[in-house]
Amino acid sequence: MNWLANLFSSGAAKVVDSVGGAVDRLVTSDAERLELKNILAAEMNSFKESQLSAMAEYDKEVTKRHANDMKSDSWLSKNIRPLTMGFMSVSAVVLAYSTIFILDETSLPLIEPWSDLLKVLLVTIYAFYFGSRGFEKVQQIRNK
Repeated sequence: MNWLANLFSSGAAKVVDSVGGAVDRLVTSDAERLELKNILAAEMNSFKESQLSAMAEYDKEVTKRHANDMKSDSWLSKNIRPLTMGFMSVSAVVLAYSTIFILDETSLPLIEPWSDLLKVLLVTIYAFYFGSRGFEKVQQIRNK
């Protein structure tokens, strides 16, 4: 999720730079220009802080959701993440094997959209599963 904060903060930095360029053209004195740039920099820092706090809150909610899943008496709710990851991994292997050894050249364009979807889902699931597990372990170590 850090890439999302980088995306927004780098976009905001570009906006601040362009606004700063417009300020340079419109404001005549150096004192006014410096004051406006300082105000814009303060607003940018405030925006970054709000993004980071939103990211931290999101991570807390995900961790809380995982903890609630583990408290449940349901076998499925405790094992849905590993089952989903296993199913998607097996699906990727089957698709790769069938693409290489079973399917002919004419049927390959039919599975191309599915392979793109599978790639996106696999990356999302692996990042979520291993990323959240890593985050949980870091939190446990930090709490000790």
